[in-house]
Parts: sequence; structure tokens; C-alpha cells
Amino acid sequence: MATILVVDDEPGMRKLLKRSLKKKFETILEAASVAKAMDLLAEHPDLEVVLTDVALPDGEGFEIVDHASEMPSKPAVLVMTGLQSIDNPINALRHNAADFLLKPFSLDALDQSITRALERRQLTSTASGQIRAISDESEAAEWRAEFAPDVVGEHPSLLRVFSIIERVADTDCSVLVTGESGTGKEAVARSLHRASDRTNKPMVTVNCAAIPENLLESELFGHVRGAFTGATSTRKGRFQEADGGTLFLDEIGELPIGLQGKLLRALQEKVVCPVGDSKELKVDVRIVAATNRDLEEMVEARQFREDLLYRLNVIPIELAPLRDRRSDIPLLVQHFVGATNEHRRRGVEGVDDEAMQALEAYHWPGNIRQLRNVIERVVVLKAGGMIELTDLPPRVRKAHGSVMGSLTEPQLPADGIALRDAVENFENALILQALERTGWNKNRAASILQMNRTTLVEKLKKKDIKQAG
Repeated sequence: MATILVVDDEPGMRKLLKRSLKKKFETILEAASVAKAMDLLAEHPDLEVVLTDVALPDGEGFEIVDHASEMPSKPAVLVMTGLQSIDNPINALRHNAADFLLKPFSLDALDQSITRALERRQLTSTASGQIRAISDESEAAEWRAEFAPDVVGEHPSLLRVFSIIERVADTDCSVLVTGESGTGKEAVARSLHRASDRTNKPMVTVNCAAIPENLLESELFGHVRGAFTGATSTRKGRFQEADGGTLFLDEIGELPIGLQGKLLRALQEKVVCPVGDSKELKVDVRIVAATNRDLEEMVEARQFREDLLYRLNVIPIELAPLRDRRSDIPLLVQHFVGATNEHRRRGVEGVDDEAMQALEAYHWPGNIRQLRNVIERVVVLKAGGMIELTDLPPRVRKAHGSVMGSLTEPQLPADGIALRDAVENFENALILQALERTGWNKNRAASILQMNRTTLVEKLKKKDIKQAG
């Protein structure tokens, strides 16, 4: 049982909070001022949670938040504030508060807020503050096969994503997945749901960009019969459909500003109010949101609520574009060829070296989604045999041509050149490019360079080429 400090200058409020918190906390400390709260923080350096009002007789609760954030125990701090100013919750989060509660709030909302804050505190309680990786290779392979079968790759940035998912899946913390279009954000959300204790409940997806603004509120929260023209029957919203499970809000950056406040209330209070109804319904959902937009820039432009961003971005996951993880392209190509063969009843055997070089050289602005579509189209048309360079779309073939051109058309300087040094530098550059493209996987780098792995290893030793860091 943990210890909590409650700071509020109203005795009745403190009494109500103490009665509500006694089941969760063994020790409940209370203070009516900033000065008293500071004394108690000094006397109890190991306490876990602080719950403070903003307006206090001798100062603001933000002073308590700042002091607590510097304590070695890093207690989770929750701020209570009035409805009259949206600046207070934003300031609370800027001062490193774990959460905020808008008065008046329900005791259920308080309990849920404390639970989330304690979960987040536990996630960051390791000495380094880093999320641990799945260390054992066989364990990692089993985990991926069970929970992330459709997320393909071995690039370090992707392995980091797996580690985050594995660590936070069994919490209720909201997750914000960011990355360019086509990088696999929905696949990550599915993996997170599979790995969670909500896996036997629904995962419901809402594409906020695909639903007209005038229908989106009803889509999210439901409606009752007669709520608007065409509402001929009562309909559940996506929050209710996802009750007990996961709600994936794709393209969250497209959510209209008018709906953002209602979404914030649903996340904070765990209740929704269907359109046309005055009765609130309790819901229990884990929120995973995704966007390819810069939400912080949108906040600055007043297009996205800062308090909603803080609520969604409890656990951030960023997906790298495919051009930054080119070493995964052969694995993805192999996966998509196999999947298309199975689904479309084709018999393509693989991709030849020239075609693979072109696929790896292309910049893939549409990322994994574009690569999948290209491979599926080529496999369907090819039907059998090996995919060759001529089977690929012209824009992809050009990438191979530009690479080959750069290799076969060196320019001799007017004043001559030291040929041995030029050849040495050229070889070093190609080796480094191959290693960087494959994430320093020597087997794949040697394959790209069409040499034996042992030959590559000997060259690295001789040239004293080492991975940075």
C-alpha cells in the first residue's frame, strides 16, 4: 500500500478525498497550504503520489508540482483545477504533472487517474528510465510470432518499437503512434492489442479522416433515435463497441477541434454521452491513436488541443520511414511475395539480384504500403518464375539505373588522380553504404556487395572500419 499527499484548502474536500482514497493508500497525508505541503514532502521523501489543488492560500499548487518532480522518489503528481480556465490543466502538464482533474470530477475518474499515474511511474522507475528490450532471441522470436506476425523487419528502430510494446501492453496507458503514411501504424496498434490483457475483447478502428465531420460525433459516441434527421434507431458508438478492449483512433490529427473537448472528457471520465441523450454511459477502453501530422505544430497553430495531446501521448511510439530502414526491404519483399502467392494462387519463386538492388535503392515515399502494393501487382502479373528488373515499375527501375550510373561513369579530374587511393576510397564508401543500409548486418552487407562474409570481415579488419558508437 502506497502513501499519498492530498493538498486542498477546503476541509470538506479533503475529507471526501480521504474517504475515497483509503482503500488504495495505506497512508494519507493532508495539507491546506503550499508551506505545509513542502514540509510533508521533506518529511516523507518516499511517498508515491501527490494530489494538489492549484489555488491555495499561500501560493499555487504548481510550486508543489515543481518540488515533487525534483524528489528522488519521483512521486506521481495530479493537479485539481477549476473548469473556468483551460490554462490550468495545460500548465499542470507543462510542470511535469502526471495528470489533471477538472472540478467537479467523479471519484471514479479520480481512481482511474491515480491508477494511470502509478502505471506510468512504474514504467519509468528503472535506473536508466529506458524501456527494457526483449533480451533472449528465442523469447523475442516467440513473442513476435504470437503478437506481431505482420510486423516484418530486424532494423534496430523496429526492435525498439517491439520492446516498447512488450513493456506497456498490459497497462491502460494511452499510446500515440507517429510516422509517415504507410509505415505500419495500424499493424503496431494490432500488436499492442494482441499483447495486452484486452486481447479477448474487440479492437475497434476509427479513421478520423474518412468520416464526415457532421457524422463523426455519432460514430464515436453513438446516438439515440430521433437525435437528428435520419436517426431512425438508437445506435452504439465506437467507444461502446470497444468496451473492455482497444479503440484505435487513426489520423487523430484530422479530428475536428469541436470534437476534441468531448474526446478529452471521454478519456478523462471514462464516460460517453450519445448524441441526443442526456444520460452518460461508462466505458472501459484503451486508447491507441495514430497520426502522420506534427501535433505539436498543430497545437501552436491552435488546431489541436494541448491538453488532449498530453492525454494521448502518454507512451509515444515513432515509426521510421522505410528509406531509413532499407535493410528490412529484402525481408519485406520476401514476406509480400509469399503472402501474395498464397492469397492470389501464384508461384513466384523470388526476386533476382538486379531487381532487389532497385527495390533497395528506391526511396519509397509511400513506405511499406507502397512496397506491398508494388510487390503484389508484380507477383499477380508475373505469376511464376523470378521477378526481374524489367518486371518492376519504371520509377523503381530508374533507381537501379541511377545507382549503376554512379558506379560505371566516374569522372577523371583534369589534373589526374592517384588511382590506388581513389579505388580504396571508392571501395570503403561502398562497404560503408552496404553496412549502413543493412543496419551493420555483415551477412546482408556481404550479399549486397556480392562477396563472401569472411572476405568482408577481413576487409573491415584491414581497413579498421568499425560501427560508430
